[in-house]
Amino acid sequence: MKRPLVIKFGGTSVGGSAEMVRAANVVAETAQNGPVAVVVSAMAGTTDALLGYADATAGSRTTVGETREETVAELHRTLAERHLRAAREAVSEEHFPEVEERIFSLLERLVEVVEEPSADPSARRDGIAVYGERLSAAILAGAIRSLDIPAAVVSGDPIATNGDFGEAEVLGEETRRRAGEYAWPLLEADSVAVVPGYVGRAPDGSVTTLGRGGSDFSATVLGRALGSSEVWIMSDVEGVLDADPRVVPGATLMPQLSYREATLFATLGAKILHPKTMEPASEAGIEVFVRNSFDPASPGTRISDRGYGEGLRCVALRRDLAIEIPCTQGREQRVASVVCIGMPEDGDLARGTRCLKEAGILPLHAGVSSAGLVFFASNEAGEEALRTLHAALIPAVGTAAEEVA
Repeated sequence: MKRPLVIKFGGTSVGGSAEMVRAANVVAETAQNGPVAVVVSAMAGTTDALLGYADATAGSRTTVGETREETVAELHRTLAERHLRAAREAVSEEHFPEVEERIFSLLERLVEVVEEPSADPSARRDGIAVYGERLSAAILAGAIRSLDIPAAVVSGDPIATNGDFGEAEVLGEETRRRAGEYAWPLLEADSVAVVPGYVGRAPDGSVTTLGRGGSDFSATVLGRALGSSEVWIMSDVEGVLDADPRVVPGATLMPQLSYREATLFATLGAKILHPKTMEPASEAGIEVFVRNSFDPASPGTRISDRGYGEGLRCVALRRDLAIEIPCTQGREQRVASVVCIGMPEDGDLARGTRCLKEAGILPLHAGVSSAGLVFFASNEAGEEALRTLHAALIPAVGTAAEEVA
């Protein structure tokens, strides 16, 4: 049996019926070539809504004066309407009754979880938050089956964790065992295994979560457990860009990154990946491809253990940092930093400092860091400093390191 491919779809990639159909088509086409496991996020905005309701129903009455029962009924109605609408349009008539039944079963269980007393508010929040992923998984599995590709939601949560609710730690060996028990039978039966992302199980059976954005992490954890050689992260962008495009309109796609570079970029605030995503991938040598679910044929960004030589790759902005600047006589000052990730070449530090001054930005400090280079400026000048350093130090795609064949 070939190694399973793991494909993860983010919230905007399953945000409605059209997106569900598009995702199902990607899976159906890929499944022609070998076993596929799918990790799916909640529909965009659902997790925020669930956590809001979890907090609103934490007491006997809500913060706005409605009764707990009224709030729970509104939650049920809102989620039912949105998910049933997506299912009706994404799932064929043949398979819709099964998906509809599953949606109502999940919502009934959600209501029970909301209403159950809990001594641990964090455990209760996790138990509520995971229903967005469970609902998405039910619809996507039905949409895949509607394309005549066998697919089923994995019955047990395959990712094992400790009991740290809110951002649990993965237990690798137990995850391999659970993946073998719950996911492998589907794959061996030539069925697509659909796994709700973000969800884990503690040793006592409690439901846990891997932290916000944890579906990316779920995908590489599952890939390691299944012995995958590739994981695809499908999102609403073409891949990993070399700067935040909201701040740097000229940000461009990076065809490849190393595990280290991707981890640093995510840790420094890049939203495209969860900071822990690369840990399982680097340990198992899994290549991670970040691709656009709206243009799945595009190459996206390849992340692997390969180093790409000297040169800075991308820039990240961090605001409101507290540091001591000599020119302020040791007093703490709130500043912004621009971190240039990669292996700086001779002259990059001086060139970056010079370009900031030419742009009218006073560099409060500049130097070499473990990530590459770091430049400090006032909070107000942070975004302009990012744009300036991106233009000065990040090579255009055409002059970047040679792409992998």
